[in-house]
Amino acid sequence: MIKLQTIFLILLSPIFCFAQKVEAKDYVKTLFDNQAKIQWIKFYKGRIDDLNDVAITLGFDGTDCKGRLTYLRSNTDFDLNGFIKDQTIYLQELDRHNKVSGILSGKISGKTINGNWKNADGSRGGNLSLTETKNIVKFPSYCGDNKWIRKYKGKIANDDWEILLQKESSEQLSGLIFHKKENISYTLKGNVDTNDNFTLKAKNQKGQIVETFDGQLQKDRLTIGKGKSQKVTILPIDGLTVGCVEYADYATGYDITFPKTTNAAFNKQMNEETNAWIKACRNYLLKVKRQNTSTNPKMRAAERGFAWSEVEYFSKKVISGFVTFSNTWTPGQKLISFNFDLENDRMLYLEDIFRSKKDYQKYIRNYIKKEIKNHQLYSDSDFKKWIKKSDFSYFTIRKDGICFSTKNSKLYGRQSVTIPFRQLQPFLKKSFITMMKE
Repeated sequence: MIKLQTIFLILLSPIFCFAQKVEAKDYVKTLFDNQAKIQWIKFYKGRIDDLNDVAITLGFDGTDCKGRLTYLRSNTDFDLNGFIKDQTIYLQELDRHNKVSGILSGKISGKTINGNWKNADGSRGGNLSLTETKNIVKFPSYCGDNKWIRKYKGKIANDDWEILLQKESSEQLSGLIFHKKENISYTLKGNVDTNDNFTLKAKNQKGQIVETFDGQLQKDRLTIGKGKSQKVTILPIDGLTVGCVEYADYATGYDITFPKTTNAAFNKQMNEETNAWIKACRNYLLKVKRQNTSTNPKMRAAERGFAWSEVEYFSKKVISGFVTFSNTWTPGQKLISFNFDLENDRMLYLEDIFRSKKDYQKYIRNYIKKEIKNHQLYSDSDFKKWIKKSDFSYFTIRKDGICFSTKNSKLYGRQSVTIPFRQLQPFLKKSFITMMKE
């Protein structure tokens, strides 16, 4: 009997899909006073802020553009009302009480629309990216499908470099770049445009820009150069996928990204951290919904939790990095660092790395104290006061050494000092030295 019911539902599913498609199309038709003037109705799928999946149905009568926007995970709907002029689209987002709750604007180019979404007063917003589809889209895609972590190795401008590059979103790149000759890593931050052209700034731990790289992402290939030097194309030597969870409705939302490996124990550790944070977000956001039973434009996207990861190093044996948790209802951010032994399925702590008989803690404190004085902001009295009080209690393993970091500061960000392995050699356990040999 169960099999017969399943087959019956499968046979009926195209009918249901067709009915929902017609319903969306017909609904948009009703938004126009004169349906006979409608020139076209189109379907789009995309994301707001590169995480929240939306489906949009638009109609155009030569003057007015009207439609419906749906958050695909929460099925929250909004009407749209505006115009298209010279390939520029402008739409007011209307809630179920016909109040303006947001603004969508962008440029139409072929089958794509790229622009921005903002709430009614412009205090909150994100980028908008849409692609035309043949039919109305009912199901969200995987929000991590355009995010990745890759390791590249190659010769750029006659120097050997190893790049750990992370695509955080459709517009942002970050990571580390290791200069083999100098045996030092620099942090990378940059942007990538809609044509996959990028610019990356490499900074040292003093906060100074030491190199600027530019190039293009071509699927998995990286075409890169610096200055006037000839660009080279290099292929990834390794990579990680990115896990992602997102949700959004009228007033609330949350999203988190995190690295995924082939190691079940590490993935379990990440899932535990992720699920605990998501549960806390859901509980708070449910409370907000109970207190605000009716829609109010002032509450549009008012409460949001967001968390993201940064991988500092990974090999077949070790992975290290950070996860940052933040939200609109709790001041500050929660930061965790992770250093995971992929061979023995366990977290690594300082006592697993350093010999217990050696006073490595004193050496680390003195090294950080001396090195931070070289920071470009150290002459600023407020920075100096803050950094002296800061505890470099977070550590991550890097290609060139062990990096010690502060908490995040709204004004100064997260400051870090890397102590090279060659300096730490007398304090390190032989088992750790062996582990770090690639």
